[in-house]
Amino acid sequence: MPGERPALVRKLATALDGPGAPRAGEHLLVAVSGGPDSTALLVALAELASTLRLAVTAAHVDHGLRGAEGAAEAARVGVLAGRLGVPFVSRAVALAPGPGLEARARRARYGALAAMAAEARATRIVTAHTQDDQVETLLQRLLRGTGRRGLGGMRPVRGALFRPLLAVTRTDVRRFLAERNLPFAIDRTNADLRHTRNRIRRLVVPFLRAEFNPRLDGALAALAERLRDEDDFLDAVAAARAATFARGAALGTAIVDEPRALARRIVRAWLEREARCSVTALHVERVLQLAAGDRPGAVAVPGPARVVREGDVLVRRPGRQATPATLLRAIAPGETIVHPAGAWRISLSRPRARQTNEERPANRRHALFDAEVLAGALAVRSPRAGDRVHLLHGGTRKLQDILVDAKVPREQRPAVPVLVADDDILWVAGLARGRSAPISPATRHIIEAVLDAPETVC
Repeated sequence: MPGERPALVRKLATALDGPGAPRAGEHLLVAVSGGPDSTALLVALAELASTLRLAVTAAHVDHGLRGAEGAAEAARVGVLAGRLGVPFVSRAVALAPGPGLEARARRARYGALAAMAAEARATRIVTAHTQDDQVETLLQRLLRGTGRRGLGGMRPVRGALFRPLLAVTRTDVRRFLAERNLPFAIDRTNADLRHTRNRIRRLVVPFLRAEFNPRLDGALAALAERLRDEDDFLDAVAAARAATFARGAALGTAIVDEPRALARRIVRAWLEREARCSVTALHVERVLQLAAGDRPGAVAVPGPARVVREGDVLVRRPGRQATPATLLRAIAPGETIVHPAGAWRISLSRPRARQTNEERPANRRHALFDAEVLAGALAVRSPRAGDRVHLLHGGTRKLQDILVDAKVPREQRPAVPVLVADDDILWVAGLARGRSAPISPATRHIIEAVLDAPETVC
């Protein structure tokens, strides 16, 4: 209808009027990459800001990974901000190449945004995550393994972070940009299928829409919203029940008599009070097993710390005790091995054709081997005294030194999976790649190793 506001503007206005949204007088720092989503967000927010009495500053972070192309995008964002009459700030961050680049870039980006928000005295950081991003996040978490909290997806409000476009689709974004004839940048790395999220976006989501549910996006977004509401309710119930089991700083072992859903949440909250890194579902289950037993014992948890059973209470003690364990399991392409305690899962693909430009794995949880060169009896085992790794890029290192440098806690080191061919270390999973069966220009077929394990290393 003539005069009707675009869907993106309507949905943004609704989000700005929702629970936890910024109020009149607040200053918003808007993260703008120059791509379609963030460009649309900045323009639409600038249109609404005066009516809502909100101050807006545009912010750009250059990761330095795309050279002149990245610098040009920063300049274009600055020009757009100038046209809109919005202040503009930018910051460059330096990232070294290597494993975990995506995760490191995300942490660096949010760190830079927080610093710029503090300098600009902005009360909120606003990002342009859309409903499509939410769907990709849910599917990625589901495939990796997660619980109710993870399936709640991204929250519209989390501390100072505000995501007002979670009800907006990419179709809404493109229509808005087309109506206003607004240019935007395209990040070519979004087409790189070596990245898990890109494969989900380009392969999995279109397949699910076409074959199962054309309204997949709305269905998953609604599911995430319901799960967030239920998660908040369960957290509130667990917090109220937690006082029943508090023994000063300790926790009563009678926690195991609670419904499992509440017991897990109470234990997780108790562990997270002093943890410096992620408490995983595995930590929670081990603590509950300790509480359910009838003998003294200890469980290593983030801190670093140990949870010790003393009579009918669980007590957290500083430091950790090593829990020696040995493992030696044969593995063949197409097979999977799961750690006896569930700490990790290692999978080897069957030999497959090498993709164009597939020279390195997507991240540190993946390793690629030339299928026609890989030889020897393959096995997954525990680290051994005296192990040395002949590194892919030259030189050798003691496995012990690799584990220490990676800050793997002492009691977790015996559980680190080592992929070997006979006595040759191929891969210290997630940490170091051996020199055998490297990918070369002549490689035609590859075998991919995948590590699935919770992030427990700070």
